[in-house]
Amino acid sequence: MLSNFLPSPSLRPFVSHYWASFNNRQVTHAIFPDGSVDLVFAADATSADCWLFGTSTSATEVPLVAGTNYLGVRFRPGQARHFMSLATKELTNHHEAASEALRFSLGEVPQQIAMPTIFQRLDKLFEDYLDHRQPNEHRIDQVIRWIETNSGNVRIEEAAGMYGKSRRQLERAFLDCVGISPKLFASIVRFQNAAGRIACPGASLAEVALASGYVDQCHMTNDFRRLTGTSPARFLKRHVAFLQDATD
Repeated sequence: MLSNFLPSPSLRPFVSHYWASFNNRQVTHAIFPDGSVDLVFAADATSADCWLFGTSTSATEVPLVAGTNYLGVRFRPGQARHFMSLATKELTNHHEAASEALRFSLGEVPQQIAMPTIFQRLDKLFEDYLDHRQPNEHRIDQVIRWIETNSGNVRIEEAAGMYGKSRRQLERAFLDCVGISPKLFASIVRFQNAAGRIACPGASLAEVALASGYVDQCHMTNDFRRLTGTSPARFLKRHVAFLQDATD
């Protein structure tokens, strides 16, 4: 079972949350497109590894090892770029060893992920890095926040206007910073908004579709199938942990 933990206030513009599954008992974990990069640690009694996982563009089942401790750092969309030595698009549907992709060393942290103080240690690790390498605001960050504020119900031409350049230039910058196109990112944000609404007791799928900005329930169902591989109703039954995460 996954548990989520907030980073320190100074890190929240960059890190959405930490997540952890200690002494894991699952054999697989479902990953859905979210526009985010995750720094993932895995450690058992004899070894410890760490990777950077980019966003996926479709639902993916990731194999897990029973008895292993897993811990992750979920970066906000576009914000992993401050910590990586490669463009975010290079990680889309892919992962790289953290030692090859991060701009700084993790030291002994991978071996310490089961310690009670691990989240404070992660806070300090990232804060120390940012103290020495102050991130620069990119105009694309404003577009990302605008899409999120509008729950994905935006026109890409409007986003390009906000960015101040052509649609093609916006798409190129979005790929570099987020790893996917602005159109797909907007679809993901709308899907996440609908997933959160589905988790609310008593909400009908037709009402959720309307409130989430879909033309109709059929349009929402098509989006769910494209992004999760299943219908909204089946998604609700099978992925309670994701829905709880979406509503935090």
